[in-house]
Amino acid sequence: MIFGPNEEIRDMKTIVNNLAIEYEDIGEGPVVLFLHGWKDDLHTFNELVRVFPAGFRLVRLDFPGFGGSELPKEVWSTGEYAHFVEDFCQKVGVQPEILVGHSFGGRVIIKGVAEGLFTPKKIVLIASAGLAKYKTFHARFFLLAAKVGKIALFFFPRTVQERFRRRLYGMAGSGDYIHIHSGVLKETFLKAIQEDLSVAAKEIHIPTLLIWGERDVTTPIWDGRRLQRLIAHSRLEILKGNGHFVHQERPEEMAALIKTFLLQ
Repeated sequence: MIFGPNEEIRDMKTIVNNLAIEYEDIGEGPVVLFLHGWKDDLHTFNELVRVFPAGFRLVRLDFPGFGGSELPKEVWSTGEYAHFVEDFCQKVGVQPEILVGHSFGGRVIIKGVAEGLFTPKKIVLIASAGLAKYKTFHARFFLLAAKVGKIALFFFPRTVQERFRRRLYGMAGSGDYIHIHSGVLKETFLKAIQEDLSVAAKEIHIPTLLIWGERDVTTPIWDGRRLQRLIAHSRLEILKGNGHFVHQERPEEMAALIKTFLLQ
C-alpha cells in the first residue's frame, strides 16, 4: 500500500479520559491498530504503513505523554495504558481486528489481551517488551546495593543521585530511563518495567506473529524466544543483522511477513 497524493490521511485529535490525544486514520477495511514504543510516537510506523498490504484501515495513536498527546497527570501502570487504548477505541468507534505493537506497545497489547480488554483476531508483536530481564550477578548485586543505599543517597547532591539511578536502570536492562525528563513518565516507566508479563502471555490464545531483529539489545532475541514458548499459536521471525527498530530498517520485509500471516 503506497499512498499517493490523493490518498486521504486523516490526522485527528480527540479527547479520551480528559486527555488530548493525537492519532492518524488512513484507508478502509478491517482495522489495524498500531501501538508505538517508549519515548516514541505514531510516526515510528511511517515506513511500515507506507508499504502495508492494501485493504485495511490503519489507525495509529500517540500514547499519553508522547508525540502530540497530553501527559497524564498521575503515574500510570501498563494496565492503565491498556484501559486507555480500550477507551480510545470506543471513543473513535473502531474495533481493531489486528493489533501491531512495538516494544512498550507490545507490552500494552499483552496486558490488554490477557485481561480481555482487546479481542483481536490476530496480533503482531515487534521486539516486544514485557518480560523480566535475566540479570547477571553484577546486576543483582547492584540492585541489592541500591535498596541498601537508598537512604544514604538522600544526603548526596541531586546530580550524584541521578548518576546512580542511570547506572542502576542501565544494569537492569532499562536504558530508556535516561531519556525520560518528565517526573510522571519516569515513575510510569519504572512502574512498567517492574511488571513481568510472563503469566499474562500464557493467557493469549490468539494467532501471534513475533518479529525480532537479530541484533536487538533493548529487547534481546531471547525475549522473543521466551514469548514464543509462552504464547500459544505464536510464530517467531528473526531478521538478520537488524536491531530494535526493525520495522524502520526493513519495512518491506516486515510488510511481506505480516501479509503472509494475515492471509493464513
